[in-house]
Amino acid sequence: MLKAGNIIPNFTVVLVLFIIIVSTIPTYIKLILALFTISFLIPIGRKVIFQHRLRKMKVALYTSLVFSLGITVVAILNASIPFNSSDVTGFLLVFFFSSIGIFCYGIPVSIIAELVSKRYPNYRALVSGVIHIGLGLFTVTFSLFEYLHSSVFIWPTICSIIFFLIDEITRTRLRDGHSKINI
Repeated sequence: MLKAGNIIPNFTVVLVLFIIIVSTIPTYIKLILALFTISFLIPIGRKVIFQHRLRKMKVALYTSLVFSLGITVVAILNASIPFNSSDVTGFLLVFFFSSIGIFCYGIPVSIIAELVSKRYPNYRALVSGVIHIGLGLFTVTFSLFEYLHSSVFIWPTICSIIFFLIDEITRTRLRDGHSKINI
């Protein structure tokens, strides 16, 4: 683990963990960020993240884009006013905040789902879907500790469904021999 080639990544992870610990953000967000950061220290986690040309990172980016575009389009259609610059600002805000959640919570959940579902090859997609969606629903428990309405946490569940679907599409395309992921 502490080889000459791994000193810089390990030092970076320790530095990021230190910054997370001394920050003033809520404890549950610290735990999520720490989980994501620690996943880079575990060799099997790095292997899953970096396989197939960073497939998990691409899936997370695609999920952020699809979710943000969906929210923006629904908001524009419900407002029944012409498109204006505030819609672009809204899209960028949704994209920024959803990306933080998807990259910090979604990728580690997807790594866990992939590692667990490999043990059940006949039911791999089902097991992976249950883990993705189940841990997306798990965010509702955060509403017990904060004074937030529990309906706010349906959005992570929607993101987890989108992440799972895009992940399965990219996995199928790679399995069928497509060398590039084009969605």
